Amino acid sequence: MATVLVVDDRATNREVARLTLDDGGHHVIEATGGPEALDLARRLHPDVVLADVVMPGMDGYEFVHQLRADAGTADIPVLLYTANYRPDEALPLAAAYGVTQVLAKSADPDALLAAVERALHAEPVTASASVTAGDVGAEHLRTVNAKLLEKVLALDASEARFHALADVSPVGIVSGHTELHATYTNPRLADITGYGPEQLAGHGWMCCLDRPHREELLHDGLPVEPVSFYGEQDLPGGRRWLHTTIRQITDEKGGFVATVDDVTAVVEHEIAERRRIAERFESLARLSGAVAHDFNNMLNIILSFSEFTAEALRDAVGTTLTAEQAGDMLDDLDRISQAGKRAAHLAHELLSFGGREVVQPTVLDLHAVFAEVTELFEPVLGRHVTVSVDLHPDLRNIVADGGQLTRILINLASNARDAMPDGGALTLTADNDGDNVHIAVHDTGHGMSPEVLERAVEPFFTTKPKGHGTGLGLATAYGILRQAHGELVLESSPGNGTTVHLYLPATDEPAAGSTPPAAASAGTGQTVLIADDENGVREAARRILNRAGYTVLAAGDGRAALRVARDHPGTIHALLTDVVMPHMNGPELAAALTAERPGTPVLYMSGYADPLMTDQGQLDPDVTVVGKPFTADRLLAALHATLTAAARR
Repeated sequence: MATVLVVDDRATNREVARLTLDDGGHHVIEATGGPEALDLARRLHPDVVLADVVMPGMDGYEFVHQLRADAGTADIPVLLYTANYRPDEALPLAAAYGVTQVLAKSADPDALLAAVERALHAEPVTASASVTAGDVGAEHLRTVNAKLLEKVLALDASEARFHALADVSPVGIVSGHTELHATYTNPRLADITGYGPEQLAGHGWMCCLDRPHREELLHDGLPVEPVSFYGEQDLPGGRRWLHTTIRQITDEKGGFVATVDDVTAVVEHEIAERRRIAERFESLARLSGAVAHDFNNMLNIILSFSEFTAEALRDAVGTTLTAEQAGDMLDDLDRISQAGKRAAHLAHELLSFGGREVVQPTVLDLHAVFAEVTELFEPVLGRHVTVSVDLHPDLRNIVADGGQLTRILINLASNARDAMPDGGALTLTADNDGDNVHIAVHDTGHGMSPEVLERAVEPFFTTKPKGHGTGLGLATAYGILRQAHGELVLESSPGNGTTVHLYLPATDEPAAGSTPPAAASAGTGQTVLIADDENGVREAARRILNRAGYTVLAAGDGRAALRVARDHPGTIHALLTDVVMPHMNGPELAAALTAERPGTPVLYMSGYADPLMTDQGQLDPDVTVVGKPFTADRLLAALHATLTAAARR
């Protein structure tokens, strides 16, 4: 084991050397500079000295020179190690002082241990006698000056790079002394704060912090660990949200660096997003409240008049039912029926707004559509509103659901009438617009304010008096256009009327011929499998089909329907299934059944056919759906059409 004197002004460098030498089995003593190392060498006479080249006060060369000048220490082997010189740069001058080995501080630990071993077993080396003190001094000065110039140039380049980066930095940058006095601020900080560099110097940069944090820092001093501050500050450029981070510099000189990030845009976006979310929740609350209000009214009618009818029937038990009594019961039942139809209409309007209504888009000729619709306008508009239609002669066809488009145009006409209580003009135009057909519906009514225009398509929002509108007209039109891959744009201002722009996809395909609706037809004993998890709907469908002459098999879900089909020995002529069911939905049941009984036609019944829809919100051409709630005629007509289409295949 050898005693090694490590000479370095940096504690971390000494610690690294100590760990390496300790692992090699050597005893280490330390000195922070040349004078201290000379004193230890004279007193303790170490076996080897490992000295840094660049040290304040007395560098490594001067230390070796004085070590060799003292007869008591002249024979001690010396190793120089450096992070500033390359070994080949330092070796010529080092050799003049009797040093034969120069190591880079980045060298492998094994290289250091090997160099120590070589120094311990080498012949004693002294300074070259042929080299005069003047020669050594001149060479020392030349070497140091060359390295100093290299470091100065590198420092200048580094400083230039720092300023170039700081000048284009997207965040404000501050640096300065440990007392938090700024000596540098970049241009971005001036942009953020609205203050000039002179105003930001010293403690001026602390305008980026609120008063409690400023006072805390000035009282407690620079924190040891990085700290961040976040808040809104009132600055000459306006109120800004700033995120400021302060870090201590831990080198010999110390100091601090701070970054100031202007996050105003991010915060304002988050605030706006939270406001939009709150508005959406408010809109949903209004929607749910309006839906509950309307449905509760209709349910109240249904329940009340159901009770009246039940009471009348109980009172009539054992008596002869008079025509007057029967008439009263039929009137009550009619009220129940009308309420049910209103509820069905409201449900369809909501599905249309959500873009989830069951639609059958076809190719439409708008000339034919407008000719048909304008005939329906007279009872809607009355005599005080004049209607004019201007269609491009070469207007392209569109792809849409004809019934829904008619409903949109009638709703818009109704809105226009209400906006023109003293009469006016309604103008409908249509023209080709790139890949779309542009339909414009303009009225000369009182128009809408910006506040009303912003909420016009919101469900259940209406400016009409109570009882004169549901607030679903434009919302429904918006949903229908969206489902048809179109667009609805509103243009309105007070006193200038309103124009509703509809954009629908155009096509060069010919319009489909009109097909009369299939008539309800009695069954001829065909067997129909019904699957629906709602007992009442299943029973209603069973009764309708039984009365029409069909044989009915019924099941409460998809799995049960499969079991019924497997147990049935005869032919199943059609499957009538709900779409949304637990355990196995309608499409899954249809796939399983047709795999076991190929060619079985399928008719879906649903009030919400989302599982059947494509990503574009439309039904596949080979899918047939009868919407809930259905009447007996509609269900029988749809079933007849399904069976007829299957027979033609």
